Amino acid sequence: MTNFQKRLILTLTAIPAVFFALFWPLSNHILVFIGFGILVTIFGSYEISNLIYQKGINVRRYFLPIINSVIYIFAYLYSLNAFNMQKSKFTLILFALYIVSVIMYIYARDIFKKDLTRSFEKMSYSLFGVLYIGLPSFLVPFLLNIQNRTPDNPVPIFFNVESSGTMTGSLLAVFFIVLVWSNDIFAYVFGMAFGKKSVIGLAASPKKSWAGYIGGYLSTFFWVALFYLIFNQFIRFDWWFYFIFPIITGFIVPIGDLVESVFKRSANVEDSGNIIMGRGGILDSVDSILYTLPPYFILIQLYFAIKK
Repeated sequence: MTNFQKRLILTLTAIPAVFFALFWPLSNHILVFIGFGILVTIFGSYEISNLIYQKGINVRRYFLPIINSVIYIFAYLYSLNAFNMQKSKFTLILFALYIVSVIMYIYARDIFKKDLTRSFEKMSYSLFGVLYIGLPSFLVPFLLNIQNRTPDNPVPIFFNVESSGTMTGSLLAVFFIVLVWSNDIFAYVFGMAFGKKSVIGLAASPKKSWAGYIGGYLSTFFWVALFYLIFNQFIRFDWWFYFIFPIITGFIVPIGDLVESVFKRSANVEDSGNIIMGRGGILDSVDSILYTLPPYFILIQLYFAIKK
């Protein structure tokens, strides 16, 4: 079975599963919470730790999975106002204390070591792991709770975020997947078909081509237009809201793929893992999603801030 056939089977299997999880159950998105938490937050963090270890840097491989899982679980519970968390000012203070404590520990954990030659690298990679996985994991529950009108029970730290799962949030998650996957899939298709004579020559990804880059970028606009025609009747945002995203994400999505490629080549490995058929590791499948999600969420918040 060729790599393309494996990717095709994976795509045809993953798309229905992801869509089902995004829309059921709508009130708390528990399937997304479990799936994203296990696959991305835990396994993805472990893959980063493993890549760091393969560079010859002695790190505890359970450290990042635990740290990022706490971030993700807190965001999920806070977004749904579990245990009435949003009413207490100390909740966010305690979470901020947790983040500061983690960073302080990363900085100081080697102060009693005798060999400090790799300590700065260990700090840098650990902070990268927290930001790369932890920040998107924090934002996912809030994205799924976005409301297209003033919420009845708003989350106090963001615009138009309801304290429960919403249809708008699920559709915005689908829109995000359309932005990322259409770019990624058609960059691969155009690169395979027309890219042999237009290779960019990047050390991070030698097979990347201008044909794949341009084909992926332009294809995204078609799928965004299709999404707008089908789903805007449910979301009801301004038309320009949809088309501003592919202009920006068209540049960001390929960078997200290259960022992970840099990290893998730095560790002298081809894939971050081998858990997914035709793709390699978890990070090989969600690298662009992790990189693109924070600016995507910020742009949505900026849209609501302008509309206010």
